[in-house]
Amino acid sequence: MSTEGKCAVCLVDAAQQCAGCKAVFYCGREHQKQHWGRHRFECRPIKVAEDPVQGRYLVATKNISQGDLIFTDSPLLIGPKMVSSPICLGCHQPASVDCPCPGCGWPLCGPECANAPQHKAECQLMKDKGFRADIKDASKPLSEYACIVPLRYALLPEEKIKKVKSLQSHLETRRMTPLYTVLRNNVVGFLAMRLQAEVTEEDILGVCGVMDTNAYEIRRNGGVKLRGLYPLASLMNHDCVPNTRHVFDRDDKMLVFATVDISKGSPVTSTYTHALWSTHQRRAHLRATKCFECRCVRCSDPAELGTYLGAILCSKCAGKGKVLSTAPLDDAAPWQCNNCQAQMTAKQIVWGNQALQKELEQVDKNGPQQLEAFLERYKAILHPTNGHALQAKLALTQIYGNVPGFLLKDLNNDQVERKLSLTHDLLDAVSVLEPGSSRTRAQLQLELQAAMVLQAKLDMESERITRERAEEILGDAVELLKEASEVLKTEPDMEGKLQEKLMILMQQLELDDTSNERNSDSAVDEELALEDMIENLQTEPLIVKPRKPMRRNM
Repeated sequence: MSTEGKCAVCLVDAAQQCAGCKAVFYCGREHQKQHWGRHRFECRPIKVAEDPVQGRYLVATKNISQGDLIFTDSPLLIGPKMVSSPICLGCHQPASVDCPCPGCGWPLCGPECANAPQHKAECQLMKDKGFRADIKDASKPLSEYACIVPLRYALLPEEKIKKVKSLQSHLETRRMTPLYTVLRNNVVGFLAMRLQAEVTEEDILGVCGVMDTNAYEIRRNGGVKLRGLYPLASLMNHDCVPNTRHVFDRDDKMLVFATVDISKGSPVTSTYTHALWSTHQRRAHLRATKCFECRCVRCSDPAELGTYLGAILCSKCAGKGKVLSTAPLDDAAPWQCNNCQAQMTAKQIVWGNQALQKELEQVDKNGPQQLEAFLERYKAILHPTNGHALQAKLALTQIYGNVPGFLLKDLNNDQVERKLSLTHDLLDAVSVLEPGSSRTRAQLQLELQAAMVLQAKLDMESERITRERAEEILGDAVELLKEASEVLKTEPDMEGKLQEKLMILMQQLELDDTSNERNSDSAVDEELALEDMIENLQTEPLIVKPRKPMRRNM
């Protein structure tokens, strides 16, 4: 880290650094005081570093604690995905094809959004050029929306266009792909020829590449999916075991939190893949969509940090050994049993994984039967923590206790024990692959505590455990719920779910219907703690607002 730079006020050589972000220099205390009024809104515990291989990326300028809000980021560009169901271009809520914009014809959620600031300029341009959208089919996703984000790019002020262009696009790699051939024919033709927007083919394809490389998916209630380009978040390196998570507030601002402690000088990382995908799946996805080869610690380890997500059981030695890649960064490397050394070709593994993934995607997930049959059918082939097995188990944890016919009140003792077993398997893996305060881990903790409470109640009613033991289990469940709530309270879509879980646990705390009193002081403490949690969730905003930086001694 450099110990000298230019003063942020007078630009002379300076050695005094901001104590907070370590990224800004001053020639003395007076200029630091003078600059604080502006810098206080930019002061973050990160800075941009540069590497010949990695390019620009974010590193911590000081130790960051788990749960800390690292930075917030507003979108440079935001809009529908390339293929989207009808979406209102004024507010990005689900739109009705029966409510077209009077100016340009694109579906809106209501007439008031015709004059929304976000839609005004694009609507005026289309109206001036005599274009009117004609969208009448709401039954399927529409490729017409592919033009919206590039159109919004063309209407950005020059300084924002420069920021977009500064981000990696990998356009030379993407240019001749089938997708970009379609974009060249359709989107470029529409913007440059039909609307006569002041953009070149290179500009249009370039922003498509920037979005494909850097954009984040934003999911809203109602099934709406957007893409947003966040300039600072775009500089976070990918890692298959990330140290951050991000959420979006109701204004589409991104908030980035540390999921684990991050030491000074360490990269601040995000992930572009799914934690429960195997190394081959993740690397293939990153190669196709982000145009780079991941060589992180997890990808380099045949055992995937001891989780064995890609492992299959060896048929030559009756499942005693695990078949693993001999060189996971080489897609063509053979796979070998770690017990009997029997080998399989990489092609055999790839074909088998593709078939299993296709089968899993087609399984009926409205009930547990087909998922359980999938696990039973392949139990002699898939390691218990193989990615396909874990994806099936994750779906089952979301079915048991949550879907009609399998709600908590409907589950028998065997199904409750099954939910507990599945959730523990998943938590063991996720605690390695998404450690700390990750969303996935917190959601699994919610499922686990619900099953613990129900099992305690069933066991006590059948006299398998004492009331005292049941209350101990409930205490553990309360702690799990507290930990999960601390993470999930920042997720706007989790508000109702958290309150529901809290209310269910409150009801279950009364274990004996014949008695209105519980005998332990700890039980009273648990109820009071839950009441406080429910009250906080009902009265406090779920979105964590960044704290104003404290004025430092100058």
